[in-house]
Amino acid sequence: MTSPHYFRIDGIYDAQTYWERVKRSEVFLGLDQAHMRASQEKIAGATVGVAGLGGVGGAVAMLLARLGVRHLKIADPDAFDTSNINRQLGASPATLGASKASTIAKLIHETTPDVTLDVYTDGLTVENASDFVTDCDLLIDCIDFYTIAERYALHQAFRDSPNCMGCLSSKMVGYGANLYLFTKDGLTLEDFYGIAPGTEMTPELMDKLVRLQAAFLPRFPSLEVIYDWMQEVGTAPMIATTPPLTHYLVGSRAALMLAGLDQPPYCDALPPMPSYLWVDATRGQCGIYEFNGAFANPDEYAAHFGKTPD
Repeated sequence: MTSPHYFRIDGIYDAQTYWERVKRSEVFLGLDQAHMRASQEKIAGATVGVAGLGGVGGAVAMLLARLGVRHLKIADPDAFDTSNINRQLGASPATLGASKASTIAKLIHETTPDVTLDVYTDGLTVENASDFVTDCDLLIDCIDFYTIAERYALHQAFRDSPNCMGCLSSKMVGYGANLYLFTKDGLTLEDFYGIAPGTEMTPELMDKLVRLQAAFLPRFPSLEVIYDWMQEVGTAPMIATTPPLTHYLVGSRAALMLAGLDQPPYCDALPPMPSYLWVDATRGQCGIYEFNGAFANPDEYAAHFGKTPD
C-alpha cells in the first residue's frame, strides 16, 4: 500500500532470540513439547489486525507482540492528549500530540524487533478497511463504538476475508469488562446496531449504543450520575485499573484462537454475538450474558445502596 498515512516496519528475525523470548509461554500452549512448539509456530505465523489503539488496542497490540505474533497491522488516527495518560500505552508528557499509531509502533519495535508492523496513521477508514484486513488471521476491533461507518467497513471486510477466523472486541464499564466475538456466519454488527451510517449522534442514540455494548452497569454510582458526568465532561469515564482486564480477556482468547486451543477440551468455547463474557472486580462471579438492547442489571445501584440517587 502506498499512502502518506501508512508505513511499514520490517521485523528483523533471529530464531535463537525469538524462541528464547517466548519460552516462558510454551507450557500453557499444549499437552507436550511437540504440541507446545506447534502452537507457538501457529502464533508466530499469524497476522493480527488491531483497529484502534486507545485504552484497549495499544496494550493488546504490545501483548500480542510479546506473545510471539510476528506480523501486526495497527491503525489509529488520533494523537495522545493528557487524559490518555490514565490508561493508554504510549501516553506520557513526552508524547502529548504525537500519533498514537506511530508511537505504539515504535514501542513495539523497540520491545520486539522481530515483529513486522503495518501502520495506518489515518486509522481504520471506509477506504482502507479492505487493505487493512487483507492477510489477517484475526481481528481485534477496538474502534470507538460510536464510530459507526468505520466499524461497519471493518466488519464487512472481515466477512469478505477468506482466512480471518474471527473478530474480538471488549468494552469496559466501571471495574468490569466484557469480551465478545463476531463470527462470519453469526450476528453482524450492522444487524446488531440497526443504525444507518451517517446517522446523527444524539443523546438517545448514544444511550442505545451504550445499552448494546456496555450493558452491565457498575455497582456504583448510579446510571443517572454517570450520564450527568458524561454530559458535563463530554467523554466516557474510565478508571485506570480496568483496561488491563480488557487486555487480559482479549489477549488470552486471541492466544487460544491463534494456537487452535479455543475449543474443548482445551477451554470452554466463547459463544458468539450477541452473547458476551462479563468479568467484574466488584462481583464474586463472572458469567455469560446476552446483549439485547437493555441493561443486564438495571437496579444494581438501588439493590446495594437501598435508594435511588438524590
